[in-house]
Amino acid sequence: MPHLKRVGLIGCGAIGTYIATLLKDKFKKQARLAFVCDIQTEKARALGRVVSLKTLVAKSDFIIEAAHADVVSTLVPLALKKNKSILVMSVGGLLNVTHLAALLAKSKGTVYIPSGAIAGIDALCAAMQDGLQSVTLTTRKPVQGLQGAPILKEKGIDLASIKSETVLFEGTAREAVKAFPQNVNVAAVLSLATLGPEHVRVKVITSPEFKKNSHEIMAEGKCGKIRTLVENEPSETNPKTSALAQYSVAATLEKIFSKIKIGT
Repeated sequence: MPHLKRVGLIGCGAIGTYIATLLKDKFKKQARLAFVCDIQTEKARALGRVVSLKTLVAKSDFIIEAAHADVVSTLVPLALKKNKSILVMSVGGLLNVTHLAALLAKSKGTVYIPSGAIAGIDALCAAMQDGLQSVTLTTRKPVQGLQGAPILKEKGIDLASIKSETVLFEGTAREAVKAFPQNVNVAAVLSLATLGPEHVRVKVITSPEFKKNSHEIMAEGKCGKIRTLVENEPSETNPKTSALAQYSVAATLEKIFSKIKIGT
């Protein structure tokens, strides 16, 4: 019987629960959920064996983060120093990992980043080989999907008072991730794949009329222009994220475990 990778899962909310189900059903021949870690221990116990973060990193063959951006800045360095590979869902947290490139250079581990709720990362990565001059992201989200975003409190924005299409934010990808840490991880993904968090521009728009999460990317470079638009249904269990973001985890795990790799 082939060796099953012992997977450690950090974060047992909606996405974490989905990942646990994936491991149990779709990837049961390649991996097993060996350890879980979450500050909400009852949720964690429902999925598997609860251990501390350090124990999980030490004993797991492969690590999946599905918790919060704040966890990433501690977790990723810890994993890489132990030569462990890790899949990161809260990609915005990677922008706060100090000396990430140096950590990767010294480690035998790999950081995997799902494309999430956007399309075209493969084409953008290809275009980067010859250079991109500009990359912009316009995100449109229903009002209810933005509850709890730090920028709302900072600017004194009452979501209930929004009656028409409203631009809530314009700035860099780094600023966007700070303003909406649970809503625009796609901005971090896009920036890491292309021009970096200081040079990718982001606009966030909301309206009571919006029913879907949409992400439009416009990029221009020597190879030409790239435009993608995805209109996502919100996740049934978490309106702050898109259903496609969950499915991108499954696709990433499939690529990791598969003997055939499709796409750039």
